[in-house]
Amino acid sequence: MARGVAILLLTLLLAACAAPRPSLYAPLASRDGYAEEALGKGLYRVKFQGNPVTSRERAEDYALYRAAELTVELGAESFAVHDRLTERFTQVTRETYDPFPYHGPYWQRRHFAGFHGGHSFESERTTYLAELTVEPFTGAAPAGGVQIFAAQAVMERLTPRVERPQDVED
Repeated sequence: MARGVAILLLTLLLAACAAPRPSLYAPLASRDGYAEEALGKGLYRVKFQGNPVTSRERAEDYALYRAAELTVELGAESFAVHDRLTERFTQVTRETYDPFPYHGPYWQRRHFAGFHGGHSFESERTTYLAELTVEPFTGAAPAGGVQIFAAQAVMERLTPRVERPQDVED
């Protein structure tokens, strides 16, 4: 009995260590990460796709951080956000599990066997995609009622919250 309890506790401990983590700040590899594309006329679209355990706020912060990083890489001091969009994608999965798949309907109706019908499970996965249309600039701000950010200030404010792959110890 004690051995069984020890094995159960060890299994639970290992499962806790293998819990999913929010997306890290890294280039888009397969399902999560950041990406940018040039739209022309000095505009760029910056995106961050999170995984199912990444919050909406984290996805938006990482997109804003990438916009600031891109601005610095292009040699500009500030950037204007012309358009901001955060999309929520939810996938619902319904499954039925039959604990006794080899016992046909005859055995399920027998009073001595009990009823062994299937069990239904439903799971939901939500991910967020944050997109910004930005215009890096130095000097006079572009016209058009847009939000203006200083790239260095954004990076200083968000750097403590940014988790990169090399920061995570396995």
